[in-house]
Amino acid sequence: MTPSMDTARAAGTPSPARRLPLLCAGRAGTCMGMMTFAGALPVLQQAWHMDAATAGTIQTAFNLANAIALLAAAWLADTFGARRVYLCCTWAGALALACFAAFARSPQSALVLIVLVGLTQGGAYAPALLLAAELSPASRRGRAMGQMLAAGSFGYLLSVSLSLWAAQTWGPTAAFTACAAGVLAGAILGHVSLAGMPVPARRGNGATSSTSPLQWKTVFSPAALCLLVAYVAHCWELLGSYAWTPSLLATALRPLHLDPLAQALLVGAVAHLSGMLATPAIGILSDRWNRSNVLVAVAATGAACSLLMGWSTHWAPAWTVVLAAIGSFFILGDSSALSAAMTEAVPADSLGRVMGVRSVLGFGAGALAPAAFGVTLDGTGSWAASYAILAAGGAIACGAALCLRRLESRSTKSKGEAVT
Repeated sequence: MTPSMDTARAAGTPSPARRLPLLCAGRAGTCMGMMTFAGALPVLQQAWHMDAATAGTIQTAFNLANAIALLAAAWLADTFGARRVYLCCTWAGALALACFAAFARSPQSALVLIVLVGLTQGGAYAPALLLAAELSPASRRGRAMGQMLAAGSFGYLLSVSLSLWAAQTWGPTAAFTACAAGVLAGAILGHVSLAGMPVPARRGNGATSSTSPLQWKTVFSPAALCLLVAYVAHCWELLGSYAWTPSLLATALRPLHLDPLAQALLVGAVAHLSGMLATPAIGILSDRWNRSNVLVAVAATGAACSLLMGWSTHWAPAWTVVLAAIGSFFILGDSSALSAAMTEAVPADSLGRVMGVRSVLGFGAGALAPAAFGVTLDGTGSWAASYAILAAGGAIACGAALCLRRLESRSTKSKGEAVT
């Protein structure tokens, strides 16, 4: 054992092999703030006398704040390091959700306070993915990205289940408070997992290439542009589904008169458990097979599932539950493959800023999806029409992945001709 190892252990720092699992556990806790409003929405609509358009507007404000923070945090990560930015955002996230629990008492107050929650939740997203990349070799990056995204999905599951059950049992304030406690626990775990972590040289002195402008034509190659379009379309479908699938499930399950705890657990599990399993599974598949082929299949299936989820309200509740679970798997599943592919298509010294641009465009577009869904639902009264709007995102993502596959095919063919 070397003196440096002795020093690290004496200081209580985790070993490199334990950092990623601990960080994922902390990430699950911090993500308990992400779905607090969406989980409590079936109760909040009655308690606060909100129509679907108002509820969608509040969720859209959250998503827009999320998008702004995504850009800023990813950009700062290239200068100050992903570790510092992540820790700042997670501790601030605990404070923001505590304020939301203490003061959100109406649609108006929630609209203001949810912006603070969105800023802190979005600020932790890109640094978490960058940390996953730093803590894993390139050959296992898809798996690592999948694990980090799965941890976030588990946090969403806890957030939806806990907030819905607590809101039904004790009221919205209790729901927000319980999720705030989870975010605080996640911040503590994240701090422990990253204690003593070495700072990468390219981000260590605060005066890296992030101070110079991006070379857009170099950074955003045709392949990177295809991945960017696919991610934006993916976010449209995903964020719309995140906001409204808990309400779809609550509506479908209402005739069964389930116990509040059983209903909350079922809604949370259906909406996010399958997605939690999807990101590592599809990340591993993309490590072993061609990423573009995986993206085409997953995006197409997700779009089909969105359409069927909307139509399932005309069938038995079991159909809604099954289709929502399958849809959650495929709608979220391509996240890990998209992120891993982008790390390979972009120079490492520009990755943080590119991830920021990608995130702000994706989450910015996706931020509008809940409001568009709510307006459509108010205007038509049709879940099918509303989910069809989300399915369009999956179809566009599939088209972008097909273009990526064609580019790769041409590149391979050109290399073969050059060799011969």
